[in-house]
Amino acid sequence: MTAMNELVQPVWDVAWSVAIPQYFFMTGVSAAAFLVSSLTYGFGDRRFERIAGLSLIIALTVLLAAPLNLVADLGQPGRFYELVFATHATAPMTWGVFLLTSYPALILLELLFAFRGALVARAASATGLGRRLYRCLAFGREAHGPEDEARTQAMSRRLALLGIPWALAVHGYTGYILGVMKARPLWHTALMPVVFLVSAMVSGVAFVILVAAAMERLEPGGRRLEPALAALLARLLAGFIVLDLVLRLFWTAIVVETLLGLGVPLAVALVPAWRSRPWALYGAAALAVVGVWVFRWDTVIGGQLVPKVGAGFYGYAPPAWGGDGTLQVLGNWGVWLFLFVAATSLLPWREREEVAP
Repeated sequence: MTAMNELVQPVWDVAWSVAIPQYFFMTGVSAAAFLVSSLTYGFGDRRFERIAGLSLIIALTVLLAAPLNLVADLGQPGRFYELVFATHATAPMTWGVFLLTSYPALILLELLFAFRGALVARAASATGLGRRLYRCLAFGREAHGPEDEARTQAMSRRLALLGIPWALAVHGYTGYILGVMKARPLWHTALMPVVFLVSAMVSGVAFVILVAAAMERLEPGGRRLEPALAALLARLLAGFIVLDLVLRLFWTAIVVETLLGLGVPLAVALVPAWRSRPWALYGAAALAVVGVWVFRWDTVIGGQLVPKVGAGFYGYAPPAWGGDGTLQVLGNWGVWLFLFVAATSLLPWREREEVAP
C-alpha cells in the first residue's frame, strides 16, 4: 500500500531552495535603486539629487552580491562556469547570464562618469597609492573644468537612459523564468514578470529609504532624512504599492503578507501626518522590504509545494547550513554590507558635482 501511494503521489523535494528567493529579491532591489538614481542622472530631477549617487551604489553592490545565491544553489558551486558556456539563444537563463555580466559594467561606468569631477578633486588632494587609485578611477584626468563637466553629465545621462531597459530586463527575466513553466500552476501566468517588476519597485524604494536614513544618521551631527525628500520617496512608494495591490487582485494574494507588507506601508505613505514621523516612515519601509521578500518566498518556494497529483501541500523547511540554508542568506547580506561599506568609503558620493537641471 505504501509503495502504491508513493507511485501515485510521489513527494518531491524543492528544486530551488531559499537562495533563489534571495536572488530574486536582490536583483529587484538593484533594478529599483537604479531607476531611482535615473530620476536625477537620466531626467535631471534635482529633488532626488541627494540620494542619486547613493542609489547608484546600492544598485551596483546589491547586484554584485546577488549572483552568489545562484552559485550557492547549484549544489556543486565549482560548476558555475557552465552557466556561461552552456548557452541557448531561446533560453531565458542564457539571457540572464548576459544581463548579469553586462548590467554591472554599465552601472560602474555610469558611477565613474557621475562622480568624475569629485574623483579628479580627490586625486589632486590624495598622495601615494590613493592618488594613483583615484586617477585611475577618473580615467587619468587631472583637471575638470566646466566643459569637462558638461560632457561628463551628457555621458552620464546617456548611460542612465540606456540602463533603464537594462534594469527592467535584469529583474523582468526572473519573472519570465517562472512564467514559462507550465508544470507549476502558481507560476504559469503572463503577469509574472510584471508582478515581479512592480513588487521590486516597492522593495527597492523602501530599501533606499532605509539605507539613506541610516547614512544620514552616520553623518557628523546625526541628522535625519530631509523631510521634503522623505515625503517624495513616501509618495513614490505609495504609488508602487497601489500598482502592486492591483496586480495581486488579478493573480494571488496572501492576507497577512498583503496587509502588513503593503497595506500598512501604504497607509503611512499616504497620510502626511504619519509619513512625517521618521519612526513611522522607516517602520513602514521595513515592513515593505520584508513583505516583498516574503512574497518572493511564497512565490518560489510555495509554487514548488503544490503537488501535481492529490490535495494538500508538500512541506519544506530550509536547513541552517549549506548552500541552501538560512545562514547562506545571512552570509549573502554580509557580503552586500561589505561591498556597500567599501564602495561608500571609496567613492565620493557626497562630493559629486551638482547635476545640471
